[in-house]
Amino acid sequence: MLLDLIDLSKLRRGIVYALIMAALFAVQSLFLSPLPRVGGRAMLVPAVVMAVGLLEGGPWGGFVGLAAGYFMDMGYAEQTVLFTVLFPVLGFFAGVMGKYMLRKGFVSYMVVTLCALCIITFCQMFKFLFLSDTSTWAVWRTGLIQVGWSLVWAIPIYFPCRSIASRPMGNKRKRIIHPLAADGEARPVISAWGRERIP
Repeated sequence: MLLDLIDLSKLRRGIVYALIMAALFAVQSLFLSPLPRVGGRAMLVPAVVMAVGLLEGGPWGGFVGLAAGYFMDMGYAEQTVLFTVLFPVLGFFAGVMGKYMLRKGFVSYMVVTLCALCIITFCQMFKFLFLSDTSTWAVWRTGLIQVGWSLVWAIPIYFPCRSIASRPMGNKRKRIIHPLAADGEARPVISAWGRERIP
């Protein structure tokens, strides 16, 4: 059966992360407009990428970062491929840090998210700093405000991601002895959702 070839727990987890990113992207785009006078807007999606990378590992962070970056580039007219290239790298890097250097906790999450926001913001500011006549102080001020404002919103994002990552993955398929089997022949439990059922 097709269900035997698909890890449904990973599929469900990926769908949940996709829904979280879609909801945060909608909030970011529709409700978190640039701050008046000073500019700078909160970016919520990078926090999800870093949380997934840190808690789930580099491959998860890279895959979620690729999807998030693609849709972020579609939503920002001034960007082309910046987020699509940057997010997977940052998500994978968070996974490597979580595996070899950092504890998988809130403090580590805030550290890697802060680093990611600084890198993303600097890449956005690059052309204004070096390729235009815009005031350097104004650019740095806007960038610092964007990083700080985004970091505030990153705090509550960690907890649902941690809750999802803490759930075990894998289809819990087992083999049991059919109570009516004459020879004690082992027969597989037929269940796609981890529930034991005798065929």
